[in-house]
Amino acid sequence: MTSLQAPALGRPLSFPHPHQETSTTQDGRTPRPISTSQFASMPLRDESGSVRDASTEDNHSLANTFGTIDLHRNRNSKIEPIADAQGTVSPSFPSQGGISQTQSDQSQPPYQNGSTRQPLLNTTTDRSTASEAPIPKTHNHSDPINSEREDSSSSTTMHNRTSSSSSPPDQSDLHDPSKKRLNQAGILVGSASGAGIAARHLLANRHDQVGKEGGRPPRGYEQVEISDKWGIASRNIKEARWKAVKKGAVLYGFITIWLWICLSIFWGSTYRLTSFLPSLTVHVIPFDTPSSTSFLNGPITQQMTYVANEPSSVVHLGYEIKDPSNYPNGLEDVRRSIVAQECWAAIVVNANASSAWTDALQDGNASYDPTGAIGIYYSGARFYQVVLLYFDSLITRDLANPLATARSQALEAFMGSAGTNPTLLTNAARVPQAIGVGFGYTIFDVRPIQNGAWAGAAPMEASLIYFIIFAFYLCLFGGIARMKSGLNSRLKMSSMLGLRLGWPLLAYFFISLWQTLVVRAWQVPLTDHLGRAGFVTLWALNYVTIIAAGFAMETMLALIGIAWLPFFLVLWIIPSSFYPIELMPNFYRFLRWMPFVHNVEAYKIIAYGTDLQHRLGLHFGVIFAVIGVELIFFPLALLFERWKSDRDQRKQVEQKKKEEEDEGKAKEKKRDGNGEA
Repeated sequence: MTSLQAPALGRPLSFPHPHQETSTTQDGRTPRPISTSQFASMPLRDESGSVRDASTEDNHSLANTFGTIDLHRNRNSKIEPIADAQGTVSPSFPSQGGISQTQSDQSQPPYQNGSTRQPLLNTTTDRSTASEAPIPKTHNHSDPINSEREDSSSSTTMHNRTSSSSSPPDQSDLHDPSKKRLNQAGILVGSASGAGIAARHLLANRHDQVGKEGGRPPRGYEQVEISDKWGIASRNIKEARWKAVKKGAVLYGFITIWLWICLSIFWGSTYRLTSFLPSLTVHVIPFDTPSSTSFLNGPITQQMTYVANEPSSVVHLGYEIKDPSNYPNGLEDVRRSIVAQECWAAIVVNANASSAWTDALQDGNASYDPTGAIGIYYSGARFYQVVLLYFDSLITRDLANPLATARSQALEAFMGSAGTNPTLLTNAARVPQAIGVGFGYTIFDVRPIQNGAWAGAAPMEASLIYFIIFAFYLCLFGGIARMKSGLNSRLKMSSMLGLRLGWPLLAYFFISLWQTLVVRAWQVPLTDHLGRAGFVTLWALNYVTIIAAGFAMETMLALIGIAWLPFFLVLWIIPSSFYPIELMPNFYRFLRWMPFVHNVEAYKIIAYGTDLQHRLGLHFGVIFAVIGVELIFFPLALLFERWKSDRDQRKQVEQKKKEEEDEGKAKEKKRDGNGEA
């Protein structure tokens, strides 16, 4: 005989009664309702073949639903009728893994349900055999007699009854089925028919448990309400529109004010730029000897003294006459004064300039060079936007008159001598440049930017702007990450301080390295003045500079928050792109303490040697001083941020509590009003 395999059951299935029923108490007086949320128990079998008690399991298992799979797998097997001792034929249900009758009798009470059920037969069962087998009917819980009998003994006979307890049906054709067969029938019926009821009940329970541990509504169970859409002029959004207009107006007004402040600071640095050119000192050094017979010393010193005393409305440089005795080593000391930034430029009347011209005419020396009479010295890399733009033109203009005066005086003296010595005119004809030009000048750029090194001009201009922007991004996204992760409110102050200091220091270390590598990749000369130490020195300079720039933004982030941080960025960028401080009003003297100014000056020393090497210590020292000030104010800013955050949280809790109290009062008032009505 082929028998159906026992369904592979996991956790027991418990399912509610499909409708609420009542049972009569033993005294027969009051009907007792049976809640539909109660689950009927039935014996279940797991894969090992042991009987499991459904009442000991939780109410959320749908394992019996999968028990119907084995029924479909055995559609070709048949349920054969078995005749009992009295000759009555009853259906033979499949065995359950060899479980004994004793085990079955000691299991759960028979299957209970308020609705009439019958065992599930295989669809391929022989029709003639199935028709001969009477189908037992389940108890009707509305019958008090059966209910008492069923509760008193686990071996109660299952009879065919109608829904009415007053007229029990005739059961003469049926004998009591065994307990084992009742259990088997309960498993099959529960697996196939009870799954739907249990599933619906579980879905309802889960809907009630939303927001509780373990509860989740099924996908698509809840409907999401989408607010209605309105036009911009609709009355339905009048309040929201007015709030948006007010906030936009306030923000626009602040942007307007901030624009006027920031742009005024920047344009104010270049306003009347040329009127501050006299602050750019130019030393005039008359080395021509002897002074009594010099054709150049007198006119040049007189002209430069006159120009230096002109009002600021006249564009000119700040000329200063220097005693040649201050330069005992001659031109070497002049060059050193330019490199040491004692002056922006120097005009040197070379020694023996007048006598060299006279000797060339008298001797007929054709190799005479008029441009050797005067030398102009400056450092183009010091600030090429100013030096190359103004110095050449202004110095050339201011030298034109004294050179013409010196030439005329020299020719006059020569012609006086030639009147008594005609051979001088013959010799002078061999030196036409001495007659036509007389005296000229030569420009010497002691620290130039070579043609192949102009890529180094970028770090002196826009590079610092990018530095500040990179530091801003690190600060901004770091703040956003702490907000989203909840670290702002969950970290202790010491941990927060360590995080806010440690992460930027690590990030800035590599950002400064990348920036230095970019400078080196474009062949900026870093070894001409410091040798191999040039690259490392520039890396260190960039590192401390971005620390100074970044810590300032970290401090402002703690003080004003993420929303207002971009406004500080605009103000912070302005000092990175100024002209020399000497060309600005006294208001801009604060720039001497800005890290950007000292970064540019130190970079020029490393790349072009525009200043003495030991001045690097000065520029590094100022940047470290700025970092020290920031480290003092940064913890204070964090304390303020934590205090403000805690205050806002307390306000939110109080506001929520107040809203709940108002809502409770409104409900009480409404309830009182309904009671009075």
